[in-house]
Amino acid sequence: MDDYELAYFAKFKLQTYMPETQLKIKKHLLKQGFTEERINQLIAINPKKEEKKGKMRCPRCSSDKIRTEKVEWTDTTNKIGYEDEIASMDGLTVKVTSKNQVICNVCEYWIEDPNSEKTNKSLWYHIYDTVFHIFTT
Repeated sequence: MDDYELAYFAKFKLQTYMPETQLKIKKHLLKQGFTEERINQLIAINPKKEEKKGKMRCPRCSSDKIRTEKVEWTDTTNKIGYEDEIASMDGLTVKVTSKNQVICNVCEYWIEDPNSEKTNKSLWYHIYDTVFHIFTT
């Protein structure tokens, strides 16, 4: 990890570790000169924010250290399109439908979350979803 990625890691992912591990990482960060102020400065001036075409990057930290995991798609109700209908029918026959879950390894940002476990939806999404649900039931 470069200094910019380490700053994002310290700010967003560090707290996901066990307390003992967090303490060891914090000691290492302090030895490297990573104070709260320096972390915020590095995040503010991150030069990676310029997009590079062809590579998937994290929208939060601009890192290309991305992991993709196949997960069982369970959030299939009240969605638009045939894909969710097929997945719902597959569920009745105990067939599993898988989708990719994409997460940044640096800051733990969920780029694609097929089961809506971590992503925060906008107000407009909830309004649209409610209106769609009213007219389809």
